[in-house]
Amino acid sequence: MAGHFSSQPQVSVCLSGVASGGNRRVRVELEEIEVSAGGPWVSLLKQPMTVSSEQAAKGMLLDRAQVAAGQYQRVRYRIGKAVIEQDGGETVLRTPAQPVEYPLAKPLTLENGDSVCVFVHWDLTASLRKAPDFLAAFTLTEQRIPLTTELAFVTCPEINTVYIIRTDQNRICGAWGLAGRPTSIHASKVENTLYALVEEQAVIVAMELSNGKVRDRIRIPMAVRPSFMAVDEDGRNAFVIEQSTGMVYRVDLGTGSLAAQVRLGERPDYCVFWGEGKVLAVSSSQSQKVVLLDPSSLRVRQSIAVGNAPEGVAGYAGTLYVAEGRANTVGMYHVGGETVMRQYVGQGPSRILVHDRMLFVANAQGGSIGMVRPEQLAVVRDVPTGGAPGEMAVSASRNWLYAVDTKGSGLIVLDLSSQKLGAGIDLKARPFDVAVIQ
Repeated sequence: MAGHFSSQPQVSVCLSGVASGGNRRVRVELEEIEVSAGGPWVSLLKQPMTVSSEQAAKGMLLDRAQVAAGQYQRVRYRIGKAVIEQDGGETVLRTPAQPVEYPLAKPLTLENGDSVCVFVHWDLTASLRKAPDFLAAFTLTEQRIPLTTELAFVTCPEINTVYIIRTDQNRICGAWGLAGRPTSIHASKVENTLYALVEEQAVIVAMELSNGKVRDRIRIPMAVRPSFMAVDEDGRNAFVIEQSTGMVYRVDLGTGSLAAQVRLGERPDYCVFWGEGKVLAVSSSQSQKVVLLDPSSLRVRQSIAVGNAPEGVAGYAGTLYVAEGRANTVGMYHVGGETVMRQYVGQGPSRILVHDRMLFVANAQGGSIGMVRPEQLAVVRDVPTGGAPGEMAVSASRNWLYAVDTKGSGLIVLDLSSQKLGAGIDLKARPFDVAVIQ
């Protein structure tokens, strides 16, 4: 799919609504949702879908369509069967025989390269007002992203899109288009900036958190296809890995210049800036090492031999923790280099996140997230998630942990209060990275 992706605008169609109250549940078949810019009607659904009032109340992504650029002014719905479920019985409603057409309150303007969400809001009360006739009480509106608070950003490289999720509701509230396969991201609320590594163009794009406008495109000289990016705590430097060449770059985000570079020779997989240890830790699965670099000059300070196939690395309380993928362990290392301890954590650990004095370990092959006490490397709990959890981020205010499903099409959600799996967020596309702002 890479490189052949159409630049035509993409429209993600989300369903929203309000629960009707009472014990009635309504389901309706949406045979067609179409929009028009004055010419032929353009379909937003690949096939008819049956949706329920419960799904509308929770919110869901129905489908995603590529459409021609233009200014769309009208919408029409074709309704199939509609049913009320109540007290164990079903009542079939009369649905409109002809498509129901409305002008859009605000025209939907789409340009090439756009990726946007539209919301089909279902007014359940109005649609049942003349029961047993079912009225098509649907309104179509464009995304309105809330102010920059309590949001999660998720990159989906295959569809050149960053999805935005409200962490107070765990539902999609918008999307931004970003051509060239956006992968690693870092969100800075203070600077109102989302930094995204764009793989195919070897650039770091700085977008405004409040509106998605591109403020800057920082070219990474010499890099051809950078594979991973980490940003320091101040948001001043981006550390970029190019796996194929073994290069590590430091990019000054303030000036947009290349400040340092080093060739490590092995295929580096992952890096993390560890402020407490004042190092950049780079893991290489191939060489079974974690290399500690001076974050300013990128000179090698130390090389630590670790367990089989190291991937994710995290620092906590003067100690490095390494996810050792093929060994199924987390290793604990003093920065002096000696191994302190190793603990079996689950199948194929790939990432480690430190939050609230706990290590969260994404077990990509086992389909679980392990909770590990760092001091003793004691596994407190292993929560089965399904899928293949990868990059993680936490909404501390809402007590959610989000993990991208690297083999699936959405976000895994873990409720940290109950330590149980919450309802996942379907993106209908494979996610790469997630970042949260409180």
